[in-house]
Amino acid sequence: MDEKTSLRYQLISAWCGPAFLLTFVFFWGFIGHNIPNPAPSLSAEALKARYLANLGEIRLGFIISLITVCFYMPWSCVLAGQMSRIEGKNMPILSYLQLIGGALTVMVVSFSAMFWCVAAFRPEADAATFQLMTDTGWLCIDLQYCCTTLQMVAAALVGLADKSKVPLFPRWVCYLTIWCGISFFPASLTGVLKTGPFAWSGALSYYIPYFCWLCWFSTASIYMIKEVRRRMVGADQPAGSGRLATA
Repeated sequence: MDEKTSLRYQLISAWCGPAFLLTFVFFWGFIGHNIPNPAPSLSAEALKARYLANLGEIRLGFIISLITVCFYMPWSCVLAGQMSRIEGKNMPILSYLQLIGGALTVMVVSFSAMFWCVAAFRPEADAATFQLMTDTGWLCIDLQYCCTTLQMVAAALVGLADKSKVPLFPRWVCYLTIWCGISFFPASLTGVLKTGPFAWSGALSYYIPYFCWLCWFSTASIYMIKEVRRRMVGADQPAGSGRLATA
């Protein structure tokens, strides 16, 4: 495969980030009724009533989000490729870590949505089943946040080590990435708390860390797309000119 074709695929993969972001927030968040999400203190009967009142939207939201979450994979792949160029001839261990973290993030998010799809599959089920599936889905996505945190920290560490004239990420983006990655730590308490800011519907375990993740993902996507476009411009220039020749 020639360089220009490869760069086109890289650009498409980088744009999968914004595609994932928009579709995921819309279908998983709004159509799936996760913004706001159901509180863990909600009774089983009230939770079932919530499902039945929005059954069509919940089914549609989570089924579509199970499809569009796969956009996260090509995005993670192009980030791994960009990171491996920075790591150079050494074993790209942080690039591998980021890629594995991205793949596991897809699986964690997919399994959580799948549990909610199961809950909505049989509306005639008893209320306790709805509660069990909902609990399992939320604890799945909240307690396994370290997959995403390690992905983010790995990307930040490589970004901080980037000595090129035009680095992949500015240093402030790297520090933002680390901060956003550790913002998930309070979600560990969702395994024991059903009320308050540390419950899975609370500010410190849901709204703040998810907002931080959105900020990181949006910012990283912008700079990743810029990097691919710079390389595309360099590929069109004569040999020996441009950033690629001096990198």
